[in-house]
Amino acid sequence: MGVFDYKNLGTEASKTLFADATAITLYTYHNLDNGFAVGYQQHGLGLGLPATLVGALLGSTDSQGVIPGIPWNPDSEKAALDAVHAAGWTPISVSALGYGGKVDARGTFFGEKAGYTTAQAEVLGKYDDAGKLLEIGIGFRGTSGPRESLITDSIGDLVSDLLAALGPKDYAKNYAGEAFGGLLETVADYAGAHGLSGKDVLVSGHSLGGLAVNSMADLSTSKWAGFYKDANYLAYASPTQSAGDKVLNIGYENDPVFRALDGSAFNLSSLGVHDKPHESTTDNIVSFNDHYASTLWNVLPFSIANQSTWVSHLPSAYGDGMTRVLESGFYEQMTRDSTIIVANLSDPARANTWVQDLNRNAEPHKGNTFIIGSDGNDLIQGGKGADFIEGGKGNDTIRDNSGHNTFLFSGHFGQDRIIGYQPTDKLVFQGADGSTDLRDHAKAVGADTVLSFGADSVTLVGVGLGGLWGEGVLIS
Repeated sequence: MGVFDYKNLGTEASKTLFADATAITLYTYHNLDNGFAVGYQQHGLGLGLPATLVGALLGSTDSQGVIPGIPWNPDSEKAALDAVHAAGWTPISVSALGYGGKVDARGTFFGEKAGYTTAQAEVLGKYDDAGKLLEIGIGFRGTSGPRESLITDSIGDLVSDLLAALGPKDYAKNYAGEAFGGLLETVADYAGAHGLSGKDVLVSGHSLGGLAVNSMADLSTSKWAGFYKDANYLAYASPTQSAGDKVLNIGYENDPVFRALDGSAFNLSSLGVHDKPHESTTDNIVSFNDHYASTLWNVLPFSIANQSTWVSHLPSAYGDGMTRVLESGFYEQMTRDSTIIVANLSDPARANTWVQDLNRNAEPHKGNTFIIGSDGNDLIQGGKGADFIEGGKGNDTIRDNSGHNTFLFSGHFGQDRIIGYQPTDKLVFQGADGSTDLRDHAKAVGADTVLSFGADSVTLVGVGLGGLWGEGVLIS
């Protein structure tokens, strides 16, 4: 069973569900973090931090910051719509739903009750070629707001965050019902009128939006005539988690917001390293970004109050990094609690930083470690145990520290090097047709060995090269 497998749907159905949830969740932000994401990738969190922050505010010719109306910025709303359309989803309008609540020009729905009016949600549909409605997606937005009212909406959302942690009992559990009770009733009626049931509804969200996902799941049997009790619930970076297995809560271990609360309650460890596992959560996926890798940044306490740690919380970092986990050739070998290191370094940091399991600010990692590279030229270092390393695209350099690793190369992986390759390692090459070729050990003694695969190649630089190639074994 793969790391994101859900409700015994099987790997392929779970992958489709995950991809849909990611697309819906990213759409809820309408590319709000685009400027920061591009600025971070180009400049990083080191000496380039001022340029990264300027990019977050003003954007550039290839990104849009949080300040609206900058003339040279691209059309962020069009990009958001294009992306969700490409994933097969189309926003459902307020007029189509027949809903009487507040909605803005983008089609975003706002919270209904006083105290919840800055909450935001999207409702989308997936259709067949004849225009028949097949599925409904509900996406809850996290702590933020439209660019035009970002500050005031964020303040309102922050109040909700604090009330969820410190406020009245069951505030977090009842959040979705209080904020969107009427909208969710309308959507249930609309779904039923189109011949759909709760099983045809996917609910997703990030951060405070993830809290809303867990809240809706908790209320799904007692409210809305039980229509949503069998809906699918995937939450990203949620500070709260429902009990049981109704929700799949996905998050980075080094995201200070993810599992900030002990289920739904605040305690002292919420301010620092709060790494308690829950039944519904992925527990050991690490975003290996500039903050996680830096000794200097980690002099400061790891805390939800330390804003530098929040780089692991960005929606764009979830969309890119978690999708690479989903598409990994090792996916079916990963379990819900596997240690998975995802390379998310900026371009400046990637040039001289080794991606590896540093096990920072977390309970000790156990078992196999999976390391997933980026599309750039990564430096990847295995640990002392048996690691599973996938460099991805680009010209990667991989350093072997154990001699019991499995290296996966799939598609167009570039011109890669493995330093310290040993006969106990395994090389796996996946072809475009899905075939897999397993190589057991190298053929040269005391010399580098170059294996060529079309335009790609792997150079083995080993202290333990020796023996002969075993025959390629087709294993799938």
